[in-house]
Amino acid sequence: MDFLEIEIKAQRYLLSSEHINELIQYTEPQPIAGSSDLIEGIISHKDKVLPIISIRKLLGFETYTSAQLQLLHDVEGQHIAWVKDYENSLRSGEKFTKALDPHMCVLGKWIDTTLQCLKCNANGYIDILKREVIGHHNALHLEGAKYLENISDDMSIDEKIKIIEMHKTNTIKGIHSLRDNIQKLTLAFEQVIICDINGVDVGFIVDNIEKNHTLDEKHYHTKTTNLSPNSPYIQFIEHYEINKKLMFSIKFTDKLFNLVKSFKQQSL
Repeated sequence: MDFLEIEIKAQRYLLSSEHINELIQYTEPQPIAGSSDLIEGIISHKDKVLPIISIRKLLGFETYTSAQLQLLHDVEGQHIAWVKDYENSLRSGEKFTKALDPHMCVLGKWIDTTLQCLKCNANGYIDILKREVIGHHNALHLEGAKYLENISDDMSIDEKIKIIEMHKTNTIKGIHSLRDNIQKLTLAFEQVIICDINGVDVGFIVDNIEKNHTLDEKHYHTKTTNLSPNSPYIQFIEHYEINKKLMFSIKFTDKLFNLVKSFKQQSL
């Protein structure tokens, strides 16, 4: 059987190619009032109006955009707390235990991962990241480390804290800019699989599309456990091993078919 390997929240799944018509880049859908929360909206594609559904939502996960916004919210709070603890260490002499390497905090790791994404600058998101965040964030951590190493230099603690506060303020402004432009990242990152669901073309949003596989019995594993969340809309069928990675094949249930059919009757 032929399968398409897809990624949802860092987990790989296999979707049968039988009903897949086309793969396209994500386009922000137009919301439809009164439709199911599972349906993101509609897009126009090749003279057709397609309902768009997030597989993340079908599995009970937050959307990719929501996850990125939550991460940015969290790292903002973490850096405010970082500066507070840093000032306490500088004034009291207590050991500072948080990351001084800008690549080791949560924001730094996220920045490094995002910079490795070749398509993430399709709409200029990496340009924003480089221009408004990286320099300030690096300066915050690196100057912080320098001041702790040179505790007895001529600069007063208040002067050091003032500079650290400035770097924090600029870093947070940059985080806000990333948040305000988060749709640029979503547009570059997410992809859409157009499938035929009982005669209706539907676009399914996934985090990433990897590659096609032709699988047979030698790839099949029976002694595996499904750790993915239960969903009334997606059924986990079989577990396959591909390049030493285990992946479930999935298919859509009758409940999803009925949801799409109802939406078509009401809105299309």
